[in-house]
Amino acid sequence: MEEEGKQIEETQETQQEQKQEGRERKYEVRIIRQISCLPTVFMLKTKWGQVIKISLQSEYTLDCSKYVSRSGLTFEGCYKFNNNILQETRGIYYVPLNAEYSLVSGRKLSRGLEEMKQKILDILQALKLSKEKLLIKYDNYVIELYEKYRKASLFEFSKIAEQGHLEIFEVPSPKTTVNLKFETTKNINIYNHILESNGDIKVYHLYVSAGMAYLIYVPEYVFITLKSPDHEERILDLYSGQYYLISHPIPRSNKID
Repeated sequence: MEEEGKQIEETQETQQEQKQEGRERKYEVRIIRQISCLPTVFMLKTKWGQVIKISLQSEYTLDCSKYVSRSGLTFEGCYKFNNNILQETRGIYYVPLNAEYSLVSGRKLSRGLEEMKQKILDILQALKLSKEKLLIKYDNYVIELYEKYRKASLFEFSKIAEQGHLEIFEVPSPKTTVNLKFETTKNINIYNHILESNGDIKVYHLYVSAGMAYLIYVPEYVFITLKSPDHEERILDLYSGQYYLISHPIPRSNKID
């Protein structure tokens, strides 16, 4: 699948001026890329700018969401460790192995983020890991260190239809479907949307953060009807031997979706 876009570049002179003024402008760019199979983990960007984190399997996946309570006493997040520096990271990661090191406590390891950061650095030094490149997942009670990891790429697939915040994309097949349990059905419900097919389709419920998503395989040509109390009805063709991705971000309260 191809992603199209223009890459915007600033001159070094302009960048230097911005840095001197204490501000460095950042631009979103799209780079043309082709993939032959659907990755195990990836991030999907919606038309409205939300990012949905998706995994084909619950295993081998680490969701690096950040949370800090209003009091600041409860928190979780991730760091990447390199050159003896901790750098905050977010997104979803593919981790093919379990954590190499894990510290679990029955009571809070820390009551503040700065204290937690120092505790992690102390642990790395004690384990003589200061020269390693690591992904670190933490919360108040657990610290996990991963040596093998890969951050999921952010994709914008070829969209074939939408209804409100529901989007349907044509996607490549997964590298393997051995561990994917597809359900044969004619109907799918996603929030306030109903998808009705005139024939059997195979549906796999993906593991998703911040929304819902399904992977669909179509054995034989069908047409599906998209219904919603908030939107006009639509009819869509799905072709045999093809995979499709249906996604919807978490609905905003009191909003037509």
